[in-house]
Amino acid sequence: MNETFFLVAIFIAALIVAFSLISYLSRRMQLHRNIDAAQAASRAQDRTASQIDSLLGSENEYVRHYYNVQKNDKPDSLRMRLIRAGFFKKRGLLYFNLIRMAVAGLLFVGVWFVTTTLSPATGKVELLLFSAVMSGLSFILCNFALEKLGDGRRTAYRKLFPDFMDLLIVCVDAGLSIEAALDRVTREFLLTNRDFGTHLSIIGIEVRAGRPLYQALFNFAERVQVEEVRSLAILFRQSVELGSSVSKTLRVFSNEMRQQRIIRAEEKANSLPIKMLFPLGLFLFPVNLVIVLVPILIAILKMFLTLSPGG
Repeated sequence: MNETFFLVAIFIAALIVAFSLISYLSRRMQLHRNIDAAQAASRAQDRTASQIDSLLGSENEYVRHYYNVQKNDKPDSLRMRLIRAGFFKKRGLLYFNLIRMAVAGLLFVGVWFVTTTLSPATGKVELLLFSAVMSGLSFILCNFALEKLGDGRRTAYRKLFPDFMDLLIVCVDAGLSIEAALDRVTREFLLTNRDFGTHLSIIGIEVRAGRPLYQALFNFAERVQVEEVRSLAILFRQSVELGSSVSKTLRVFSNEMRQQRIIRAEEKANSLPIKMLFPLGLFLFPVNLVIVLVPILIAILKMFLTLSPGG
């Protein structure tokens, strides 16, 4: 009995020691993992901060490329449309031309192959002309795709602009100047939306270079093609000329912008029944016609089949 009790006590003691040792080692490992994660997060934050500082500086290659395009190209040029679509890199034009050439070549080969397969009797000259015309249309399609990308960016910027206004108002109400508030908001958007933040960083660089804020906002409106930005630039210009409060100007514009969003939503809601009329008529009218006419036709067919000649 004593021997059994002694063995059980040894087993329990060994179990407690093993459990304590495992718990201690697991806590130490968890502590080391937390320290490594914190150090990695700190290094990533430092790298992000340095990247943001480089993006906010005048040596940013995206900003230099934009100013080069703005100085040498027209507002409706291809490079400016690429910037409007979100392609700030200097090689954006080269990549776009390579894509257009690749699409044109693939379309030329595809049309040639399909035409020769479906219509072997087609002459070489007609086949060459048809393939060349279809290949030329690919340039128009690529330009159309670029315009759609620009429209998508413009819609995304219009959705982000109320958030930009709210953050700007919060920073100004906290006591920051409009330039410091713009810099703080730009840093936030560079972390969440790089394209929109790049446009805001261009505004900050222009303001630090001595350009008035309303003029920088006018340039921003020309880049993104958003009417709300142009309205904000006009309000800032009036605020500078009349000497009114910037915070009050921002609040008035924010309220007007919310009202415009409500009006725009009501317009879309009111136009929805008209837009739904044609699809409903196109898809439901033939079905209703079949539902109404098919039983009548079946009844008439049965009546004719059951008729017998008199005699």
